[in-house]
Amino acid sequence: MKRSMRTSLLITIPFVLLLNSDSVVITTKMHGDKSGVRRVQATADLSMADEMLKWTREMARRFYREPVHKSTDSVEVARSTQVNDVSAIEGVNAAVADIVQKPLSFTTTYTFEETVKVDFLGNERERAAADVIVFEYRLSMPGQIQSAEPAGAQIDGNSCIWELKPADLEPDSDEVVVSATATSVRWDVIVLLVYVGGYLLYRMISFFVRRARLRPRKI
Repeated sequence: MKRSMRTSLLITIPFVLLLNSDSVVITTKMHGDKSGVRRVQATADLSMADEMLKWTREMARRFYREPVHKSTDSVEVARSTQVNDVSAIEGVNAAVADIVQKPLSFTTTYTFEETVKVDFLGNERERAAADVIVFEYRLSMPGQIQSAEPAGAQIDGNSCIWELKPADLEPDSDEVVVSATATSVRWDVIVLLVYVGGYLLYRMISFFVRRARLRPRKI
């Protein structure tokens, strides 16, 4: 039996990165064919530039490093990658249910779920800071997002933003699962059906008009 290979692009956030950053943002963009773009971005004090490069590299090992942006007092580092199938990524489940799976539906349903890990060292400083540290997970999908978990996500059309805290992780767990469902109207199918229906209606009207013309008239 042939086994599917899953790409090791699992995102594990070093807690030390969260502890020393002004912001950490994880972004996933899923396209209609399940291809997508993955990106991690961190902003911190300029003095932490080398550490930011190191920790983001550990967080996203197979991602490409983007140019570093520095200002007078801050640094922004980012890494990103493009994938042909987001569902092939370790820790990610994604699916598309279109007219093939749902023949009687005029919508396509997209689902996405990812498990994000936070790598704690377990010292007292981390435990004390876990309540105040926040990182963002941003997701964009085809169509309109209808639901998202965990609760409290900011949904705006096809995008969704979670503000997550390490303190919100389940007891004895270092993981958080984000998931969303989106739908889009299959306008191509609707237009095709309208065209076919209009053509059939035209043929029926033409048939009855032709029969009426051929019917013998009473003198």
